[in-house]
Amino acid sequence: MFYFVPSWYQGNRKWYMEAPLWFRVIENLTFDDAVNQLKTFQAAGEETMMLLLGYQPHLRYFLHRQDILSTPYWSFFDEIQNIQSKNTKVLQVTDLTWPQGARFVYTPFALLVKIGDERIAEVHFAENGNLLKVEYFKENEVTYHYMFDDRGFLSSILYFSDGQPSHQDYLNERGVWQVREHLAEASKLITVNPRADQEFFQLVYESWDDLILEKLFFFKRLRMTEHDYLVMAVHEQHNRLLLDAFEQQKKVLSFSGDRYSLQEGSDLKRLAQEGDVLVVDSEKNKLALEYSLSQLGTSAHHVSKVTPFDTRLRLGRSQTIKELIIYWQIDGASREDYLQTLQVLLQLMEENPLIELDIVSYERARNMKALESELIALLQEKYTLERFMEVSEEAGENQLEEDQEMTLSSIRFHTFTNENQIIRQLDTTRLVLDLGQVPHLYTQIASISAGIPQINRQASEYVTHGENGWIVTEIKDLTEAVAYYFDGLTNWNRSLVSTVQKMGDYTSGRIIDQWKELLENKG
Repeated sequence: MFYFVPSWYQGNRKWYMEAPLWFRVIENLTFDDAVNQLKTFQAAGEETMMLLLGYQPHLRYFLHRQDILSTPYWSFFDEIQNIQSKNTKVLQVTDLTWPQGARFVYTPFALLVKIGDERIAEVHFAENGNLLKVEYFKENEVTYHYMFDDRGFLSSILYFSDGQPSHQDYLNERGVWQVREHLAEASKLITVNPRADQEFFQLVYESWDDLILEKLFFFKRLRMTEHDYLVMAVHEQHNRLLLDAFEQQKKVLSFSGDRYSLQEGSDLKRLAQEGDVLVVDSEKNKLALEYSLSQLGTSAHHVSKVTPFDTRLRLGRSQTIKELIIYWQIDGASREDYLQTLQVLLQLMEENPLIELDIVSYERARNMKALESELIALLQEKYTLERFMEVSEEAGENQLEEDQEMTLSSIRFHTFTNENQIIRQLDTTRLVLDLGQVPHLYTQIASISAGIPQINRQASEYVTHGENGWIVTEIKDLTEAVAYYFDGLTNWNRSLVSTVQKMGDYTSGRIIDQWKELLENKG
């Protein structure tokens, strides 16, 4: 079996990942190598399981978004809390016990619970609408937080003293505390309830790391053999723990993006010595890793470069529709470049009535409404309105013609905050445009995965000029690049064939066979 250890860590507390409040969700558009590798192994029929070390009471929603909800997993916190539930149930605010006379006051951001004019609690929800936490107050000072699991039970209680967190109790499904994390003391001790459901070797631990290591050893003894493999996302937080716990197992170590500093990583030499296959996502990272290892006077057994693909994408179906849709990702481009590119695209659209334009940003702070208003003013001043605009459907039938409200018909503005939005949009996209100084990595990966050619200003190893994309040195060259893919389907199909050939390494299992051969032949 292949055991995957992702690096899903965030926040100020080392092993603590609380889901954000629904109105504070700012999602990062990132490529998760662990998720991609996991799906690749599953597609090849390999037996897989995830090992999850962090506290994630809303884990199921995250797994659902990544399309891996059905993947078996072992959770350290489920283990110490004795959580057996696999199914979810909806927990309502009315299921909680409230004092007599309590009333609910709905606000845009939270549900307030009051007795008279005194606030006694604030109820907060996660992005998916599930109950996230309840903050309790006494005389307007916070006393404790109830933290809920998305499976429908109270998961932990965070206690406060003088307005500061003092300790947090992690509960079983019956609400009995199992492990207590002390937050006020500098030592941050972990104590165990003497009547805890599970077996612990100690009642007091110096840190979470000590307890995690104990439970990893216990898991390995019960569930694993020397013939199992560990695929771990290299991360400073868990490297030492995993190397200590799984000395006998063959290991694939995945270096992705800038998650691990090759210059500052404290355990790089040990990783190279104990890892059987080291995986990188680019030739740049491969060269950087090999250089860093040479500086340490060591080398890896084998460094494997695996071009990343997002297996959630399917090959686009844009060739089945008549519209020629351009997905223009504008982040990273200067104001001057944006305006110059816009003028080129508008000229192309006037010449070809089939071209449509999606203007996309991943930055929540960007005022897309202002850009839309600016574009409409430009169109009214310099372009043929009938090509780009139409009468708004909301306009009344008896509205005077000169007062009719006009809206954009072939240009759309989008702010995307997660990968699934991009995936949906790319399904009918014919061409991706990203003229930033550094192409957006996930956009590149998603475009390749969907077989869509892309036009970039900066060369990268993901795009081969004239094959699966086009590199323009000047924005004025954009006209030629668009024509290359829009004048017939020959060049567009060449890009699609290139992608199919590269993705064949995933779907056929060739990469897995290569890794297994390296793992089995080592030593």
